[in-house]
Amino acid sequence: MDILTLELFDVTVSRALLDVKNAMERHPGLPIRILVDSDEMLRLNLTRFLERQGRPATLRAVGSQWQLEVPAAPHSTPPPAIVLQPLQPRQAPARATEGLRPVLLLRSAFTPGERALGRQLLLGVLEHLDPRTPWILLAHAALELLEDPRALEILQGLQARGVAVRLSQGSLDFLGHSDAPFEPMADVEWQSVLGRGGCTVL
Repeated sequence: MDILTLELFDVTVSRALLDVKNAMERHPGLPIRILVDSDEMLRLNLTRFLERQGRPATLRAVGSQWQLEVPAAPHSTPPPAIVLQPLQPRQAPARATEGLRPVLLLRSAFTPGERALGRQLLLGVLEHLDPRTPWILLAHAALELLEDPRALEILQGLQARGVAVRLSQGSLDFLGHSDAPFEPMADVEWQSVLGRGGCTVL
């Protein structure tokens, strides 16, 4: 049986998760061999992501590198949802967003207080965001969510349901994110909306 090999060296966690997700979508039935370096955080996040996808990986050291062996997906579970989800944004009529404001996210957890709880509560809000929301934009400290596999999964789910997920171009440049998983937005666009009171700020 063919095996798809991915070499994920010198990449961010969010980039690695996105590459693996895309590979699973393009080759849904193939087993995958993922080669990574000694970054423990990257291995941990990839392992957790694959477990949530029903494709738990076997991990073993190969010299100074690590190898994740991902078994083939069962034939009884094809991924029709992945194929159908991108159609949803085009099905929503333009007037569906009337009365709903875009969401501006400036932090990665509700603060002050216990940060883990603050992150959990913030992600709960994102999970229940109205799918008619015009867009959600991450700026400033909210870009930390791109390193959180659960947050990334929620954001990708929002985009699949028709909520455009955008990233502040200025924040990306300042923090050095060159491989962002969502489309950047010029800061003047969201700043002008915020200046008119047209955003819900979290």
